[in-house]
Amino acid sequence: MAGWIALVRHHCTRHLDAVPSPALTRTILASAALVAALAATASGRPIGPAPERDPFASRAMTAFVATRAGEITAALYDVRTGRLFTLHPGVHEDEASIAKVDIVATLLHERGGAPLAGAPAGDAAAAIDESDNDAAQALWDDAGGDPSIGAFNAAAGMTQTVLDPKGVWGHDQTTAVDQIRLLDVLDAPNALLATPAREYELGLMRAVTPGQAWGVTAGVLAPATVALKNGWLPPTNEPGWQVNSIGIVRGRGRHYLLAVLTADDAGMAYGTQTIEGISQLVWHALSPLAK
Repeated sequence: MAGWIALVRHHCTRHLDAVPSPALTRTILASAALVAALAATASGRPIGPAPERDPFASRAMTAFVATRAGEITAALYDVRTGRLFTLHPGVHEDEASIAKVDIVATLLHERGGAPLAGAPAGDAAAAIDESDNDAAQALWDDAGGDPSIGAFNAAAGMTQTVLDPKGVWGHDQTTAVDQIRLLDVLDAPNALLATPAREYELGLMRAVTPGQAWGVTAGVLAPATVALKNGWLPPTNEPGWQVNSIGIVRGRGRHYLLAVLTADDAGMAYGTQTIEGISQLVWHALSPLAK
């Protein structure tokens, strides 16, 4: 299977002791070289070049993003069309608690694709649904730490994710496109995770505690469902907060994977507002009635 194109623009180094802006530019995957280099996800689903109607290039999105301070990078995969869209791609950001999705997926892979049981099952529920850091650490230890997670990421094609050398998983660096690759492993049949394992983790992500069900859920109307995980880190040596949200949206004529990562936010609420503004516009742009 051909490798994905590397979209690395810069590596953002952030130094944080615990896990709990510049002008924005937009890059659209439209050049012939990029189109030729695009390949497939671990599931084998093709990821094609973005056509002219790019949700990130709409007037509404451009106007909204222009009002937001801090760093913003995002990726969107429309499963219906096989199209990938990006906003400021290749920027590396701290994962914060979205790393917990990767940790659980790695352990599920190692356990042969069956749902977790016993103590690991309790830890997985706490880590995903309540963003419990101690539970996530226990799962990280069970999985074998960075060597195992690195091997899983490599198999998933997550070539842009860099694990923290000290094993502090909240410091792992990732890109929005790599988070789409991870979400695709959960969303589509593939050799890495059997269907029972995928449905198990997606079930956890659909049951996130209401107080943490913000982010890429914004704008989504029932009966559509969202399987998501959010992450956030307060500033230490950097200018502001890291606030991230990733998820899979299904229903009302839509099926898409969305990852939005923000940094240098004035506060957690500010980063949340940025993500939710983008999420609302994406939901509207992908309406089956949109022409």
